[in-house]
Amino acid sequence: MLQSHLYNLFIFKHNIKAVINRYILLLISLFFLIPDCYTQDSPDWNRDVSCIIHSHCSSCHNDNGVAPFSLTDYDDVFNRRFLVMDNILSGEMPPWPAKFPERAFIGDHSLSDEEIKILEDWIVAGAPESLHGFDSPGEPVFENTEQYPDADLVIELPEYKVPPLSDNDLYKCFVFPVDMPQDVFVKAIEVIPGNPRAVHHVLLYHDTSNIPNQLDAADPEIGYTCFGGIGSNNAQLIGGWAPGGNPQVFPENMGIRIPAKTNLVVQVHYPEYAVGEVDQTHINLELTTEDQREIFVLPVLNHFTAMVNGPLVIPANELKEFFQLWTVPFAKLTLIGIAPHAHLICTEMEAWAEKPNGERIDLVHTPKWDFDWQKFYGYKRPIILEGGMQVYGRAVYDNTVNNHHNPNNPPSLITLGEDTDEEMMLFFLTITAYQSGDENLVFDSSSHFDHYDDCGGLLSNTTELVESNGIVLFPNPADDYILIESRDRIDRVIVYDASGRKLIDERGEVIKRLDVNNLEPGVFAIQLFYGGKSTVKLQSIN
Repeated sequence: MLQSHLYNLFIFKHNIKAVINRYILLLISLFFLIPDCYTQDSPDWNRDVSCIIHSHCSSCHNDNGVAPFSLTDYDDVFNRRFLVMDNILSGEMPPWPAKFPERAFIGDHSLSDEEIKILEDWIVAGAPESLHGFDSPGEPVFENTEQYPDADLVIELPEYKVPPLSDNDLYKCFVFPVDMPQDVFVKAIEVIPGNPRAVHHVLLYHDTSNIPNQLDAADPEIGYTCFGGIGSNNAQLIGGWAPGGNPQVFPENMGIRIPAKTNLVVQVHYPEYAVGEVDQTHINLELTTEDQREIFVLPVLNHFTAMVNGPLVIPANELKEFFQLWTVPFAKLTLIGIAPHAHLICTEMEAWAEKPNGERIDLVHTPKWDFDWQKFYGYKRPIILEGGMQVYGRAVYDNTVNNHHNPNNPPSLITLGEDTDEEMMLFFLTITAYQSGDENLVFDSSSHFDHYDDCGGLLSNTTELVESNGIVLFPNPADDYILIESRDRIDRVIVYDASGRKLIDERGEVIKRLDVNNLEPGVFAIQLFYGGKSTVKLQSIN
């Protein structure tokens, strides 16, 4: 029996010796412990463990989640208890790569030392289901709830079936031209993955150039294939989503400006296991026309202008460390978030600031960088960057056979680029101009991630698609006309072609039908206006 447990552990790890060392004491304990040795204080599933698992694991590990197996009931967890413990002790799960500054970020769903101890004690005690008379908590319910169902702007992606992949991952970009009466500020971003089994992460950009439209027009499929960025140096990152993520809500009186006329570009990462899945993601944006403190998401630490010991070249069979440096040019800036970015052979990333007196301020540290778990980290309290401060970035790259993420076997030269088997080194800083009193701002006062149900808090996830704002276009594809069904009065409709050209701009008190018989066959972006809000959909025309 113990041999079978060891085998189950070994098949999930690359370093067998490390696994043996980690578990030898645990297995010895299991050999000597029997159920009669449970103590009154031993943790059990019903009272202690279920809430931890449901809060930190089950939002991805459920029948409709992005994870490859379910962890929603006692049997699920009991049968995989050693795998669960191994991934927790190694820090791989829950996927929160930033380990420092500890508890500094909004939404940090990593486990506390106390929670890890409860799980360890539970497994050593034989993983009992019920010792203390508590009823079974049942399986968690992941409701299909949206925090912003009546958002000011809804970006609705087309229904998309993930095709067979030549590479391990597909990055798909969808372009949505918008034309609004004036510039607006984004106050909140909510990404609703249409199929959590298929969507690994989503990024939203805006771009005033015509480059995304040209890339879209040149790709015969709907949308266009992209990687790293969206293929345009003019693109401005707005925000994004990864599994387990919540809506991004910007601080009071702060927001990201979107020009009145621009292209909103959505990049979706579909991983290898999503082949054959059908997805229809949409994004809710809360907007305001009121003047806000403008937020900028800028890659000030980058592999072009900030490299200290570049260029970013990693020879085969070498481990290399690179540094970046940026000097704060203004009197003061207020830093409210950070997002590191690299590719496959990166193993560690960190950023920090140094005052003229040498005092160090840690900004982020991911000691085990993982390309699959890249996040936007928002600080619970802002960090003030004073003029003249030095901001450093550091990254380590392992281009050897010891790195199981290495895309090349045997290892070969890796240089700078956006392809999967190339590398990047970026730190996006979310900043705004300093104002007096920013030192006292508090964006999140919680000391720990909200727990599920009985532990307090509420966890939710999307398990099915909801038609945003009740707006439906049909038939799709259309021939001569498009019918519009909506609970709100549609008073303006704009149709753009793949290159971003405005082909139709129809206005009226109530628009329920749109004639498209003069349009050439293809895929078009349709922006619909209602009650001062709008949504964008993609429509095929035969």
